[in-house]
Amino acid sequence: MTLTVDVLDRLHAEDVATATHLVQRSADGAALIELLEMLWSVGIPRAQPLIGPVLERLSQLRPLQG
Repeated sequence: MTLTVDVLDRLHAEDVATATHLVQRSADGAALIELLEMLWSVGIPRAQPLIGPVLERLSQLRPLQG
Protein backbone atom coordinates (compact mmCIF):
# COMPACT_ATOMS: atom_id res chain seq x y z
CA MET A 1 0.00 0.00 0.00
CA THR A 2 2.95 2.33 0.54
CA LEU A 3 3.60 2.73 -3.20
CA THR A 4 -0.05 3.58 -3.81
CA VAL A 5 -0.11 6.15 -1.00
CA ASP A 6 3.18 7.72 -2.11
CA VAL A 7 2.08 7.97 -5.75
CA LEU A 8 -1.34 9.36 -4.84
CA ASP A 9 0.33 11.97 -2.61
CA ARG A 10 2.53 13.02 -5.54
CA LEU A 11 -0.46 13.20 -7.89
CA HIS A 12 -2.36 15.29 -5.35
CA ALA A 13 0.64 17.63 -5.25
CA GLU A 14 0.57 17.75 -9.08
CA ASP A 15 4.03 16.16 -9.22
CA VAL A 16 3.52 13.60 -11.97
CA ALA A 17 7.26 13.34 -12.67
CA THR A 18 8.05 12.12 -9.15
CA ALA A 19 5.04 9.79 -9.21
CA THR A 20 6.34 8.30 -12.45
CA HIS A 21 9.82 7.90 -10.95
CA LEU A 22 8.37 6.03 -7.96
CA VAL A 23 6.60 3.65 -10.34
CA GLN A 24 9.70 3.10 -12.48
CA ARG A 25 11.88 2.08 -9.56
CA SER A 26 9.32 -0.17 -7.86
CA ALA A 27 10.04 -3.90 -7.86
CA ASP A 28 6.78 -4.83 -6.12
CA GLY A 29 4.46 -6.29 -8.75
CA ALA A 30 1.54 -6.62 -6.33
CA ALA A 31 1.82 -2.95 -5.34
CA LEU A 32 1.95 -1.92 -8.99
CA ILE A 33 -1.17 -3.95 -9.76
CA GLU A 34 -2.95 -2.38 -6.79
CA LEU A 35 -1.91 1.07 -7.98
CA LEU A 36 -3.03 0.32 -11.54
CA GLU A 37 -6.44 -0.80 -10.31
CA MET A 38 -6.82 2.40 -8.31
CA LEU A 39 -5.68 4.65 -11.16
CA TRP A 40 -7.92 2.85 -13.63
CA SER A 41 -11.15 2.68 -11.66
CA VAL A 42 -11.31 5.58 -9.23
CA GLY A 43 -10.95 8.47 -11.67
CA ILE A 44 -8.07 10.23 -9.95
CA PRO A 45 -7.12 13.55 -11.53
CA ARG A 46 -3.75 13.44 -13.32
CA ALA A 47 -3.75 9.62 -13.21
CA GLN A 48 -4.00 9.03 -16.96
CA PRO A 49 -0.33 9.75 -17.79
CA LEU A 50 0.76 7.29 -15.11
CA ILE A 51 -1.10 4.23 -16.41
CA GLY A 52 1.41 3.66 -19.22
CA PRO A 53 4.47 3.69 -16.95
CA VAL A 54 2.77 1.29 -14.51
CA LEU A 55 1.99 -1.16 -17.33
CA GLU A 56 5.53 -0.82 -18.69
CA ARG A 57 7.08 -1.51 -15.28
CA LEU A 58 4.84 -4.53 -14.76
CA SER A 59 5.94 -5.95 -18.11
CA GLN A 60 9.58 -5.53 -17.06
CA LEU A 61 8.95 -7.48 -13.85
CA ARG A 62 7.18 -10.35 -15.59
CA PRO A 63 9.04 -13.63 -15.00
CA LEU A 64 10.89 -14.90 -18.03
CA GLN A 65 9.34 -17.91 -19.74
CA GLY A 66 11.76 -20.70 -20.32
